[in-house]
Amino acid sequence: MDIAFAPGATRIHQRLIMDAQRPAAVNEANASEGGCGAPPEPSRSNQAPAGLTREYHTDRISVLWFAERCIHSGECIRALPRVFNPRRRPWVDLTRAEADAIAEAVLLCPTGALHYVRHDGGAQEPEPGAVQVRAVRDGPYLVQGRLEIHGADGELIRSDTRMALCRCGCSAQMPFCDNTHRSIGFREPGRRES
Repeated sequence: MDIAFAPGATRIHQRLIMDAQRPAAVNEANASEGGCGAPPEPSRSNQAPAGLTREYHTDRISVLWFAERCIHSGECIRALPRVFNPRRRPWVDLTRAEADAIAEAVLLCPTGALHYVRHDGGAQEPEPGAVQVRAVRDGPYLVQGRLEIHGADGELIRSDTRMALCRCGCSAQMPFCDNTHRSIGFREPGRRES
């Protein structure tokens, strides 16, 4: 597949685009079942294999979905349920909204599972500001900014603008969250049961 980068696409976005080469399958299992047909069930951990991606494309905008990064926060679904519907295959239908609305919904994704590239002259994803870290109650750390995660050997693991980092210590995708905190009933230290 030959890819022409839109003006203003950053190196991070160009790398994301190059990784998203697989077409969507009509009957593919969701991420909690090891596929990438849709996000994982909210209460289950993400079992999607590393590197598994999908690109949804129109002449106005492309949306890239990195299944392994999705913890089903549901922000995209709440923002544009007619575009992002995990019960439908393919679960993303870009013909159901304007590119501006789709771009806004994608930017709500806290994990970097969703990214977009505009082909219609619209604004590309903005460059991130200062790094921000927010702990989700009984869940991951959500991190935003110009981010690079390196392993103990110094090798780059991931470069992105949004990530969810494991806080329960049980993720199969360490240091990234895979939703295991939900299936094991993780409670943050010092918090009492209600």
